[in-house]
Amino acid sequence: MLARFTRIVSSGLAFGPACIALMMATTAVAQDAQIGAVYRQVSSAEAKVAKALSAKDSRSLSRIGSELGKIIEAALQRRENGGSVSACDMAAHSLAFVAVSAADGVISKGDARKLLMDDAMAAASDFQKDMQACDKLAGKPASGHTSVGKALRAL
Repeated sequence: MLARFTRIVSSGLAFGPACIALMMATTAVAQDAQIGAVYRQVSSAEAKVAKALSAKDSRSLSRIGSELGKIIEAALQRRENGGSVSACDMAAHSLAFVAVSAADGVISKGDARKLLMDDAMAAASDFQKDMQACDKLAGKPASGHTSVGKALRAL
């Protein structure tokens, strides 16, 4: 009886490290998939923001900011639950700030417009840095991500 119990316990212990390794690998794959999804959404939003800036379309800019808000809310929820916020999440935050500030700037006049556009330019610079870090994190080739900044300067 003791031999059987020892065999069951020792075989159960052998599976313990394998189960832990499997759980860690599954978590890493899920995080990579999540980062990839956020990367794709932010890259798509980058092109939309540049196009909306060129057209001076404040409604589209506001809508894009709201869409990016979902990514930001998910990142904040992860952070509250003890998780981490990735560079891609930060890029979404920076781009949303660009979109919202520029949307307000497009419809404003005078000093208010200048302040909002200055805020948008600062956020565009942050976005560029965050996206370069996101490129590395997602394993994508580095690119400039300057289209938003160029579109803002053209306004």
